[in-house]
Amino acid sequence: MDLFLLHSIVDELNPLVSGHRPGRVWQLGLTDLLIDFNLRDGRWLRLMTDPLRLGFYLTSRGPRHYAVAARNDTPFVALWHKYLDGSRLMRIEPLGYDRIVHFIFTTAEGAERRLVVSLTGRAANLLLLAGRQVLAELREREEPLEVYDDPPPPRDRLDPLSCRADDLMKITKGQIGEVGAAAQNHLLGFTPLLSRELAARVEQAASLETGWAAMIADLAARPGQPTIYANPSLDQLIETPGCDEMTLFLSSIPLHHLPARLQIHPPSLNEAAEQYFNLLEARRQVTSLRQRLTSHIQTRLKRLNSLLSNLDREEERYGEAETWQRYGDLLLTNAHEAARTDEGMWLVVDYFDPEQRLIEIATADLGSAQESAEYYFRLARKGRHSRQSIAARRPPVIAEIAQLRSDQARLPLLTRLSELEEMARQLGLTAERGDRSDRTKGSGAINNRQVAETAVPGTRRYRSSDGYEILVGRTDRDNDHLTLRIAKSSDLWFHAADYPGSHVILRNPKRQEIPQRSIIEAAQLAAKFSQAKDLPKAAVNYCEKKFVSKPKGFAPGQVRLASFRTVLVEPAEAGVRN
Repeated sequence: MDLFLLHSIVDELNPLVSGHRPGRVWQLGLTDLLIDFNLRDGRWLRLMTDPLRLGFYLTSRGPRHYAVAARNDTPFVALWHKYLDGSRLMRIEPLGYDRIVHFIFTTAEGAERRLVVSLTGRAANLLLLAGRQVLAELREREEPLEVYDDPPPPRDRLDPLSCRADDLMKITKGQIGEVGAAAQNHLLGFTPLLSRELAARVEQAASLETGWAAMIADLAARPGQPTIYANPSLDQLIETPGCDEMTLFLSSIPLHHLPARLQIHPPSLNEAAEQYFNLLEARRQVTSLRQRLTSHIQTRLKRLNSLLSNLDREEERYGEAETWQRYGDLLLTNAHEAARTDEGMWLVVDYFDPEQRLIEIATADLGSAQESAEYYFRLARKGRHSRQSIAARRPPVIAEIAQLRSDQARLPLLTRLSELEEMARQLGLTAERGDRSDRTKGSGAINNRQVAETAVPGTRRYRSSDGYEILVGRTDRDNDHLTLRIAKSSDLWFHAADYPGSHVILRNPKRQEIPQRSIIEAAQLAAKFSQAKDLPKAAVNYCEKKFVSKPKGFAPGQVRLASFRTVLVEPAEAGVRN
């Protein structure tokens, strides 16, 4: 918001809000304030100090219609009510040479209070003053400001309203082609946009004096001439705010150096500012959500590719199931004839060999051939089961990788917020708090209450083959937190029977019957993350969380079950790790 636009909006605001008492006040995020002056049309005054969005204007959007949380319990709002409750806004005074505006209030006791709106780049802030004393700052500093004074006028800049064409000619040394750069470097309030406009007007008029006079007349005109330049068109940008290239300008004068067909002229500067900043905010939401989706997809692909690598290694590890079965059969057959060598190997006859030659089989540090045979039989059983489990787990992982890569390729082409929100919903990505009125009307709405999955500290998170979320505690205290604080009464609780291990929660937010496959996978995780993880089969107790209690005096991680069932499973890292 340039200096001339700021002054034009102040001139438009003064008769609308002066004389009104401020009512409700809400803080939006860390940088914005929303004030209800009880205007007849119900509009609010929005003040913005985000360096990427500097300005203020009247808006019809209340506190619940923004992508950031609106709060009325912040320290700044509390101090506002302390010092300005019952006050009346007397007038708005802009600082003539800088983007600073004073809102002057009179309290019920007759004292003067000022709200200083400083829109000066990174140092932008809202200050509540009593005289020179700073009562409150919206954006906190490392060293709080105690006293405020307006900055002095810059000595190296000329006031354009008192500057004559002759003065400008001296600055440019008679070179008309340099007028734009000269204006930007030497005149107050001349932004690159206004400097380009001045250069275009001077070129069109073929006279510095004529172009300068027309420019100053427009800048000084009241009311201003609200102009929004949008390329692509404003309607197209509203429809697709995430398009690749966008040019958007807000001005208090018509912009002759830009195509007229891409300019619109709203009825008032406040309406123009609202349209302009709403569009910037929509684009910012689209950009932010696209970045979150990109990061989420990349992280998920990395985990799934790692899972595939682990499955390949596990398959290779258990790929000798037939060899282990053969070793077990030979050791069992040669149980009485097997001889132990000095190298710790069993020397047995290979009855599977037509020539029945002697072969050596590792003893696995066991005392008898029969014990070694049982060891190899267990390895063979585990290898066969693991290969079956891997064969079942690999296809959904591959399918999800393919879908994520498709989403990754499609993501840059999505330009509507609703399209990105739909992808976020499909990927299970939690949404930031959004506009409750605008964003819930349509196919792309995300409601935080509908989001079932959230990050839980101290847990591993998995997704079952049926899509159910499974949480696995890490330490005893994490187990207590997971079971007693996070789990709901309808969730299922799992723990390895008779062995220390993690608490496992199979979440059931819809309180519906859970498929047996998901129950088995949660039980496998409970066995895997316990001291029974090396057994070929392990018993796991499970029940609804409502049957789990922790009597006083029980150690961390220790609970009591009022009722439970038991299932026998093979320990495995089942499901897909999130």
